[in-house]
Amino acid sequence: MRTGDLDCRAYDLVTVAPVHVGSGEIRRANEYLYDRASGMAYFLDEARWVSFLGRRQLMEPFLAYIEESSRQLGQRRGPFRGKNLWDWLRAQGVQKREMEALAVRRARAERSVISDKGSLNDVHLQMALSDGRPYVPGSTIKGALRTGILYRLIRQEPERFRGFWQEILREAASRDKLRDKEKAWQRAIKSLETQALHTLRVAEKPREMVNSALRGLRVSDAAVTKREAETLLLQKCDATTKPNKQGQTYKELPLFRECIPPGRRLHFTLTADFSMLRTLGITSFEDIFQGLRAYTAQALALLEEEFPKYRPQFEEAREADCFLGGGTGFLSKTLVYALAPDARQAREFTAHFLDEKFGRFDRKEGKWRPTHHHVTLDRAELSPRTLKLAATAQEEWLLGLCRFEECPR
Repeated sequence: MRTGDLDCRAYDLVTVAPVHVGSGEIRRANEYLYDRASGMAYFLDEARWVSFLGRRQLMEPFLAYIEESSRQLGQRRGPFRGKNLWDWLRAQGVQKREMEALAVRRARAERSVISDKGSLNDVHLQMALSDGRPYVPGSTIKGALRTGILYRLIRQEPERFRGFWQEILREAASRDKLRDKEKAWQRAIKSLETQALHTLRVAEKPREMVNSALRGLRVSDAAVTKREAETLLLQKCDATTKPNKQGQTYKELPLFRECIPPGRRLHFTLTADFSMLRTLGITSFEDIFQGLRAYTAQALALLEEEFPKYRPQFEEAREADCFLGGGTGFLSKTLVYALAPDARQAREFTAHFLDEKFGRFDRKEGKWRPTHHHVTLDRAELSPRTLKLAATAQEEWLLGLCRFEECPR
């Protein structure tokens, strides 16, 4: 619906690959139900769970179970080897249908992420509504669009923003501690955003948020339908250009995420006030998405050149407009490659930053040494040298890829 300069349209956020937007909550192996026969995990509705324990007079036995299983979890590394909650309930005479009724949401656990003992590690939960439906906050979508708009503005007038790159390089070359460098870089990026986006001139001070033209862009939360609430539990996987001691370039890490599966449609609305956005050169919804698509295409092109083995995944990624959520990698969340005059300078800055960020102090030599050696090992055009993947036993994707589709009016 359009009224003057104000236009509101409905969109579907379509997941091209699994997407994980973390809630910050973690479920330990004794805090959710896992049925090894069906390969399904069930996340409990807390109100129903407490009521059930009280009704079945299981509160005291459950507290004893939690105390014992928590002790086991605290003492051992790796997958939980004790009795999981599903098996404990079956031992108390609870039927499968009763347990399934306690869940607010269920997730399919791929066989490849199940330990030899048939249990799972801790799970990092996906953001979900109170009725259990996974969703992506509007702020997450707007943040991605904002990055795309900044990318578009920088690419249109690179010399206008070149001074910010020089400021970032000067601070990088200083002898300041990393935390002080990062604060200085944050100030530089904040100034860049003020110059690029604060174009309304409502308040006297340019930094005031009331001057931001992005006040004219409002995004609702995007949620799946109730019948598509089922999720996936996937293990974190990294591909790298540097083989390890065994000659492998693929690594499975002990981190498990609940993800929205590929092919899901999350409905949301996008409201644009073009009287504000026009000051950024944005006159249509296509302009809003254009920068994000170009930004994503640049990141994919850089990665594809270094990871030809995953060409099928990159072919599939061509239909995507953006990366969303956690675990999608450094290139999906930075404007370094847009600000730098060329890819070489961007790579050198990124490699030095990552070596400084992820290092350790060598007590014997009295020096700070990098853990991953980005400066010496990253190739000429790309840093970091990692591809973030989501994998099942049958398929692999680049984690977090999505596209936008306008709904019929």
